[in-house]
Amino acid sequence: MTTNAPDSYFHIGMVVPDLQKAIARFSDVLGIKFAEPATFHVPYLEDPTPHDGQLVASFSMTNPPYYELIQAAGNGITSVTLAGKILYFACWETDMAGRMAKLRTKGIGFDALFRMDANSPPFAMITKPDLLGTRIEYVDVSDKPAIEEWVRTGKFPGGIGATQRKLV
Repeated sequence: MTTNAPDSYFHIGMVVPDLQKAIARFSDVLGIKFAEPATFHVPYLEDPTPHDGQLVASFSMTNPPYYELIQAAGNGITSVTLAGKILYFACWETDMAGRMAKLRTKGIGFDALFRMDANSPPFAMITKPDLLGTRIEYVDVSDKPAIEEWVRTGKFPGGIGATQRKLV
C-alpha cells in the first residue's frame, strides 16, 4: 500500500518561557546536549496577522526525532500562552504548496505560515490542532542540510532554505 505521507517525522517543537533554563533542565533530566540557540528572521510570518517575524530556538544534539525548544515571544504561534506542552510534531515536506492545498481540501487550517512574502509558498507551516488536538509542522526539505549540520556541530551554519532566509 502506498501513501502520500510526508518524508519523515523529525522533531517535536515546544515553546518555553525561558530558553536557557529549558535547555539546562532538558539537558539535566534527559542527559542530552543542545545546540547553540539560533535566531531566525521570517520575512512574512502569518500567525495569524502577517508581520516580519523572528524566533529563537535550539535543537537537541541527538538522533531524530529532535527536541526543539523555542523561546516564547509575542502574541502568535510562539506566545507564552502556548508554553508548557508540545506545540507540534514536525515532518519534512518536498512540496509545500501541494501539501498546503491538500490539507485545505481536508479541512485542516493553519496557525502559522512562514513565507518570504505574501505570494510565495511557505517554507514552513504549522497546522491548527485539527487532528485530534495535534498540530503538525511541515518544513521544506531544503532546510534539512542546515538543520542536520546545526545538530551535528552545535552551531547553526545559516542557509536554511538556501538564500531564502537568513540567520539574524
